[in-house]
Amino acid sequence: MFNFDDKKIIIKHKNTDYSVKEIKDMISPRVVWLRKQYRQKILLTAEDNFDFILNFLSGIYAEKEIFLLTDINKIDTFDDSYIKEIKNFDYEIAQLDLPDENKIFINFYTSGSTGSPKVIKKTLHNLVIEAKDLMKQFAIPEKFQFLTTAKMTHMFGMTFALLYPLINGYVINADIIKFPEEIDAENYVFISTPSFLDRMAKYDYNPHPPRYIFTAGDRLNNKTFEYFEKKSQVVEIYGSTESGTIAYRTSSSNDYLTPFDKVKILTDENSQIIVKSDYFLEKELKLNDIIEKTGESFKILGRSDRLFKVQEKRISAVELENILDKCELVENSYCIKTGEKIGAAIVLSELGVEKFLKFGNISLIKELKAFMQKYSEIIPQRWRFLPELPKNSAGKTDRKKIERIFSLNLSMPFVIDKKSSKDEAELKIIFLKNSNFFKGHFPDVPILPGVVQLFFAHFFAEDAFNINLSTNKIKKIKFSRVIKPDKEVILKLKNNDLSSDFIYTDNESPFSSGTFIK
Repeated sequence: MFNFDDKKIIIKHKNTDYSVKEIKDMISPRVVWLRKQYRQKILLTAEDNFDFILNFLSGIYAEKEIFLLTDINKIDTFDDSYIKEIKNFDYEIAQLDLPDENKIFINFYTSGSTGSPKVIKKTLHNLVIEAKDLMKQFAIPEKFQFLTTAKMTHMFGMTFALLYPLINGYVINADIIKFPEEIDAENYVFISTPSFLDRMAKYDYNPHPPRYIFTAGDRLNNKTFEYFEKKSQVVEIYGSTESGTIAYRTSSSNDYLTPFDKVKILTDENSQIIVKSDYFLEKELKLNDIIEKTGESFKILGRSDRLFKVQEKRISAVELENILDKCELVENSYCIKTGEKIGAAIVLSELGVEKFLKFGNISLIKELKAFMQKYSEIIPQRWRFLPELPKNSAGKTDRKKIERIFSLNLSMPFVIDKKSSKDEAELKIIFLKNSNFFKGHFPDVPILPGVVQLFFAHFFAEDAFNINLSTNKIKKIKFSRVIKPDKEVILKLKNNDLSSDFIYTDNESPFSSGTFIK
């Protein structure tokens, strides 16, 4: 792992540079402690990249089996056969001889976005040769450092933010980036998810453009792709936890993916993709994606579990999304099957928002349907308008959250704008007059029920801060003014250690406020 001079700088953290020798000296006591432990399995999380890197390297040199946990809240569900905390006693300096890469196992957990997470086992050798092959594919100059928003417990983060730079001699910036304003670097390679890049493009926050961008998880929105490729080399990676990297594209104008040199792509009789490479233990893997090959290149038609049968006809969710995304009213979309109907979650463009506010949701839905009928016999019957598509920790569209939105008995308010940080969020919203919660409350002078205000304050707080709040523990509730239909309201949210506060206001005086207890 450390085939470099001891003086070479390999990690930067909080404005401090760390050389190969300094990293060796820091992990050595941990290695000694780990070697004294009879338990062979280490459970690692990545809330702090610097500490994670030290623990990961310590586990390798101690010849332990490593399990990478993406959700720290689940650590207590594992029994005592796992080492959950690595001690750093004042032990002697250990001899750091790298063990056999084929005997060191790294275990990843799939995101579980469409089901229960499963463990994917790989050898260190699988990961090392993948990182070396990436170096041959993308000859990035040595002067560049690597910054990331991706967790290193995910395959994408592990491969591109840790092993690629570490094995090939680049500097890893271990300050994990959670918000665009935290980027303070020049000459850097940026490892990030489409959702993060979407936010940067939306708010035009790009003071120091990265020279290279690697992104994975979901398909990158073409408008975001076009925004960044004016100043950066953008590489969209296609792969999975099971397979590792498979293919890539480097242009927003090309839908086809190019397989990596050491990856072989086949298909079965249903055009389902089959992958062969040295980046996993199996001889070959069949994934859920349906593809269309043209020579060696291919494009994704959709997942086998996202093929819908409607009116005795089959259609791909991706095909519907591609049609919707061509519409000037749509920024992004995601389609699902809800019962016997197809639902479309829509993020509107600026023009779409303008038309929504001027003519209402019924008129907009009619226009979207008319547009789709030009290209498809099958169109969505249910519609939800969202400020953004929800993402999971791996940066993939969170299907479960979208399914929950469609399952709500309440009409969704329309979110005009949404801004959020770690501890605060602000949403501009409108509770539409034709929403079901206005019916009967009251017929002549409809007002927004208090229980609906509480429900959506709770709903948006959980979504903004990725937390779970009790629905029963609410205090300091105060209703000061009524909220009428079609009125623009600002919902301000604040996340505290033990609670989450909300206030509905028009920036002049509050309508209501309260506190949810965690």
